[in-house]
Amino acid sequence: MSDSLSFKPEEFSLITVFKLIRLNLKFFISFIVILCIIVAAYSFIMPFTYSSNTSILPPKKESNGGLSSYLQSVAGNLDFGGMGQSEQSKLFYSILSSRAVCEYIIDSLRLKDRPEFKNFNDDKLYKFVSNLISTESDKAGVIYISATCQTGFFPSSEEKLETAKFAAQIAKYAVLGLDYIVRERNLSSAHQSKEYIESQLITYREKLDSISNKMEDFQKENKVISLDEQAKAIVTQAIELGTQLTKSELEYNLAKMEFSNESPRLKFYQEQVNLLNDQYNKIQSGGITGNDAFSIPLDSIPTLMKDYADLYRQRKIYEQVIMYLETQHHQEAIQEKRDIPIVEVLDKARIPDERSSPNRVAMLTVTFILANILATFIIIIKSFYKGKTYILGSSN
Repeated sequence: MSDSLSFKPEEFSLITVFKLIRLNLKFFISFIVILCIIVAAYSFIMPFTYSSNTSILPPKKESNGGLSSYLQSVAGNLDFGGMGQSEQSKLFYSILSSRAVCEYIIDSLRLKDRPEFKNFNDDKLYKFVSNLISTESDKAGVIYISATCQTGFFPSSEEKLETAKFAAQIAKYAVLGLDYIVRERNLSSAHQSKEYIESQLITYREKLDSISNKMEDFQKENKVISLDEQAKAIVTQAIELGTQLTKSELEYNLAKMEFSNESPRLKFYQEQVNLLNDQYNKIQSGGITGNDAFSIPLDSIPTLMKDYADLYRQRKIYEQVIMYLETQHHQEAIQEKRDIPIVEVLDKARIPDERSSPNRVAMLTVTFILANILATFIIIIKSFYKGKTYILGSSN
């Protein structure tokens, strides 16, 4: 009876695998070591990746109410202040992904002048820069920007440093590009509002001049300077004359009881009553004398006051609108000239001290695990091929 290997497929188990590995231990270890050495060597010559991160705060919520909003809406300009904070964050997020930001980065860093980009056309360079930038935002509206750049194969220390700096520049100029675009839109908005306000100022000044001319003609035609004061003076004068007329009538009636009709004294009282009555009628119809320049008939005062109040109200409205437009014009002129950053940076882009990849520890760990699995499969397949698989046993 002799010992020999017998293989029973139905008895294949994990123990069989361990026995096969033990029989092929030298190959198993050599395979893992060689594969780890190859991956470790590759990690030194493969492209290095550097990432620079920056973040910006949510845009401040600003709103312009009243006539300003109306003017901006009629002028058709783009107003970022009229939006809610979340909408502004979404707008900022979209602008960061736009071609305009990429073109700003390309122009600011003069990428077209760099030797490595000489063969790039505009579309290819735009896609290249666009692929370097990634953005995301959280629920609070903070926007995070990451720029990731790679070296070539066999990178030198100088190339690694330049790539790290380039990543920081891309992240920095992405934020500057966003700020530039938003400010340009706001300046354009301020310019459009300013032009619209200037046109409205011209219109309302013409209206004010027209209503002022109408008031002047009305005053000349109706002998009006200050209608309230004039009416008060006329009424006071009428009251005084009415009082004197009443007293004279009482004196005349008493004199008729004492004197005869031919009495000079009675005639005096009668003449006095007639004179006062005539003056009283004249003051109600427009003046005591025929050439009063600013006397107004009392029965015309209500109509004149209504017409004058309408003209006066219109003039005051135009004056207030012009005053408001002047204020808005001044504010838009300041906004047009200001050069203050709108985008607030939370974390500035910095030159990364460490590469983001390759991570040699992670690579070797994964390689070791995969090498174990691969070596095991190779041993099993090899054993299948040679007919020595599934279980090692002894038979007579």
